[in-house]
Order: sequence, then structure tokens, then C-alpha cells
Amino acid sequence: MRYILSLGIIVAASTAVQGLAAQGKEAAPVQPSTTAADMPSRMPSRPASIPIKLRDNLVTVAATINGQSEIAVLDSGAGAIVIDREFTRAIGLKAGQSVGEVAGGGAQAQQLLPVNISSLIVGPIRFDGIDAYSVNLEQLSSSAGFPVRLLIGAPAFKYGAITFDYKRQRVTFGPTGSSPKCAAPIPMSLVHDVPVVEVELRATPSSEPARLKLVVDLGTRHQAMIIGGPFVRSDAGKALVQSGQAQKIGHGTGGEIQGSIAKVAHVKIGMLEIQDLEVALSSGAPVFESGAADGSLGVPLWKEGRVTFDYPARTLCIER
Repeated sequence: MRYILSLGIIVAASTAVQGLAAQGKEAAPVQPSTTAADMPSRMPSRPASIPIKLRDNLVTVAATINGQSEIAVLDSGAGAIVIDREFTRAIGLKAGQSVGEVAGGGAQAQQLLPVNISSLIVGPIRFDGIDAYSVNLEQLSSSAGFPVRLLIGAPAFKYGAITFDYKRQRVTFGPTGSSPKCAAPIPMSLVHDVPVVEVELRATPSSEPARLKLVVDLGTRHQAMIIGGPFVRSDAGKALVQSGQAQKIGHGTGGEIQGSIAKVAHVKIGMLEIQDLEVALSSGAPVFESGAADGSLGVPLWKEGRVTFDYPARTLCIER
């Protein structure tokens, strides 16, 4: 099985692709293989920046796909490149037979179809002959308020360092280790090509800490933290849900995700410590029942500053 996390949802598909990150397994820093199928054909040798535009807290950039200009969403939570079904047909891509269903937020199942993109250019990065997946992104487009037709995930992130400066609205691509020195680097692992960090959470100042694995997801756009899976069924999780306010907490390819918003006393992510953080809890997101992750960290956590991913070095930097 291969998992692709996209805008807070995971899709699972049978695949012949080998060498995926082992679920939940710590990985040592590595250099990218020169034979990796999803490796860019062109990457910057020094940091290079391009403008971004935030739309409903999603990072959008100008891209060119098979010679056609398009607005793309850069999404750390996507383990691959994902193209909307209608857009797939509009640009003449031929989709293969379904390799599975989206198993993410909401109740509606969506089919996952493999496609191949001849060329894809995003700023200083270029891909040639890269595999992608065609999915119905209508629900996501409706939620975001603009057409989400192209999600660019792990292949643009995993072979170097990438910094998102939300205040200046710039994204910088560069080789691993090229980002400014981080005051509090956070160790991260890659689970199916998405970044995961360990988080220590205390619901109250005196409660025992809960240790969670959370995806660092640029597509979790309205919540600083979403938690699901076993934690929401624990005594501490149930108490938090009951103390919170029930409401819609997100939107996946299958529709709305309902949950509860509550405040936790203390969160620790590496050396970063946060007091009195509002978090969202839900048992309605199958993504967090897969065992790959307990939840996600989202844009409100770093929107006033910068976030840097260095996949080869397995480090994350959040500057608030």
C-alpha cells in the first residue's frame, strides 16, 4: 500500500513503487538517489525564491504543466503529485485504471487513477516524465473557494530544503543544509514521503503527557493541530472532546469533517514549547485511523513566521 496525505487526508493505493518510508520507523539522514523516479530533472544549486499567494491559507504558486500555465498548491502533506480529474481530461492526460480509493476526510469515496506528466515546472524545479495521481478534488475546491486543480507534494520537497515565509509571501528552494540556521531544529521522520514529528501534549498542567505522531501539513489550513485516532478514544481525549465546542474542523475529498475545538495546556514539539493551544479533535477522519499518524500540525502554528523542511537532513524548523 502507498499512502498519500493531501490537504489533511490520506489516500491509499496498491502500487509497485518500492523504497517507501517504513511506517512509523525512524529514518537516518540520507542523500537522494540519483535514480529516484520522482527526482527533479532540474534543482537549484543555491537558494532560489519565488512569490507565493495565500488563498484560504493554502500556498499557491505559478506552475507550468505540459506547457500550460496553471496555479498549483504546494502541499507538504501530499506524498505525490495530485491532479484534479476534470483538469486531467482538460490537458489531455490519459489516466490508467483505478489503483484504489481515497481514504480520507468525509464519507464520499473517490477513485485514484495513475497518470504521467511529461513536464512540470515550479520556479527553479523541473520534472520530466513524473508519475502522478488523478483524483476528484471538487470537494476541496468548494471548501477552499477556488479551483484546486494541481497539488504538488513530496517530489518538490524531498530532495532539498524548502522554506515558506508567510509574512513575506515567498518560498525558497535550495540544497539540503542551505537554509538559515534554526534556533530550535525539530527532528522529523518521513512516513510514506510525508513529514512526521513527535509531539508531547498535556491536556491540563497536571495531566500525564500524551505522545503523538503528527504530520506537518501545509494543507491543514485552519487548525494549528488536528488529533484523531486512538487519542480521542482515550480518557484524556474524551475529556477534551467533552470540554470543547462541536463544529466543522476540516474538509477532505469526501466532504466535511466534524469534531470539537478545545484548549490544551501544553504542547512540546522538539525544543518548541507552546502554552494554551487550541486544537481540533475528531473521530471522523479515516486518515488518522490508518496508524501512519495520529493527526496533523497546521498553518496557524507558523502563519506569522516561517516553516522550513529539510527532508534529506530530517529536520524541521518552525519560527513563530
